Amino acid sequence: MERGNVYMGRILRVDLNEGSCDADELPEGLIEEHVGGAAINLALYERFKDRDPVVVGTGLLTGTLAPASCAGTLTGRSPVTGRVCHVPLLWQTAVELKYSGFDFIVILGESPKPVRLWLHDELAELAPAGDVWGKDVWETVDKLRFEHGDDYVQLLTIGPAGEKGSLLGQVSESYWGSRDIFGLGALLGRKRLKAVAMRGLGSLEVSDGFFEACVALKDAIASGRIAGKQGLLSILQATGAAPEGLQAVEARVHRNAASLSCVYPYNTFAMIEQDPKLLKETPHPEPGLLMTDPAGVASLLFLKEGLPAVLRRINRLGLEPTACGAALARRGVTSAAEAESALAAFAAEGFSLEADGVESVYGAAPWPFSASPEARLLQAASIFSHSLPPQPVFGSWEEFGAPAGAEGRARWWLERQACCLILGICPLSALLSPELSLEQMAGLAAKASQWEALTPDLLREKARELVRQSAALAEPRGSLPSAWQGADLETSLKAIVQGP
Repeated sequence: MERGNVYMGRILRVDLNEGSCDADELPEGLIEEHVGGAAINLALYERFKDRDPVVVGTGLLTGTLAPASCAGTLTGRSPVTGRVCHVPLLWQTAVELKYSGFDFIVILGESPKPVRLWLHDELAELAPAGDVWGKDVWETVDKLRFEHGDDYVQLLTIGPAGEKGSLLGQVSESYWGSRDIFGLGALLGRKRLKAVAMRGLGSLEVSDGFFEACVALKDAIASGRIAGKQGLLSILQATGAAPEGLQAVEARVHRNAASLSCVYPYNTFAMIEQDPKLLKETPHPEPGLLMTDPAGVASLLFLKEGLPAVLRRINRLGLEPTACGAALARRGVTSAAEAESALAAFAAEGFSLEADGVESVYGAAPWPFSASPEARLLQAASIFSHSLPPQPVFGSWEEFGAPAGAEGRARWWLERQACCLILGICPLSALLSPELSLEQMAGLAAKASQWEALTPDLLREKARELVRQSAALAEPRGSLPSAWQGADLETSLKAIVQGP
């Protein structure tokens, strides 16, 4: 194995009680045992579990030339569900982390006062965060980028919701939220860690033939099932969104943007204050927002033309949008103006869906469209974020190679999420393109690392271990929707997490 082709070789331990940062070597043995990404995250979590760790990790292929290699993983025990969960990071955060000189961060304990972490050039610094504590997400990003003198600094940060311990508090990737449906923002708030800021100028080696293999796969993806499609709204249309809600939002669409290295542009920028047809830079400081979360946008579609303004406020407060949509709908909110006071309540200390009487999956908001048996199963597992569609998007289950039956499909979805987050491949992209198969991902990872033993079977085995071990660490709280409960679901749930 050539570790320098895939990893920088450093694990950072941050002790918030002591205010210290220490770097350890990333051993090749740890990679050989777990491969990377979420599987190493979980191993580090278990090593330090007595100190309620939060682990931020990069995959084996994160930041390489591989298509869709933007992903990282945030791992911790959800204060919402009581389960150890893995949240995909799909903007630029994970790549920036790796190139700052660190492959994994283990965040331990609680700080007596608000702090922030700054990573750059293989250096890590904890600093007071009193100047940004209490500020919203956008204000925090702006201030820290200004302080560090670089608009390319990427951040994981929390807003007022996380600071106050709202169980709707979400960790945000810079301005645009994340796929954190598990309240990890509230966990960072309890730790008084306001932000992790990262800027990376490092680089990886490239093995012979890897570039050519990446280009070939990228071309196959581009000419495959995604051809002729673009944007978040196409994903929602394919997964069951009502046309009237989509049409109202589509009228505000300005452009679509891909996450780093991704072939399909699944992020959509909606204008609020300006004409969406504007083709020059606007002088307005906040013309709109980038919509990145399929479930969050789907949950808010009932607001129609008011959706972008409400979602912008949700992003600023550091709230989880799928849960906000469910709670707003229950309160009968129908406009952006009506939403303002409700959102302030959602960001308040101790707020939760269950306490507010909103139907939830162990306290987390469910996927807005489908209540199919497989969707219920993978959400009840509560291991990976179901802010992503609980199904293949542009193609059938059969086209993606999933087995028949609810248990087979749910197990396939869990394994596909696990494989992606071990390797650092965007799991949403893997639900859009059947060309991005497990075999292709394993082949690229083996070629990149020059690790012949990294076969599809080994990757599948490690994915199943990740699912089993994560489920075994659960300390469940909350309940399922009443319509979901029953012995059949419990039996099937046990079967999908334990594997065949």
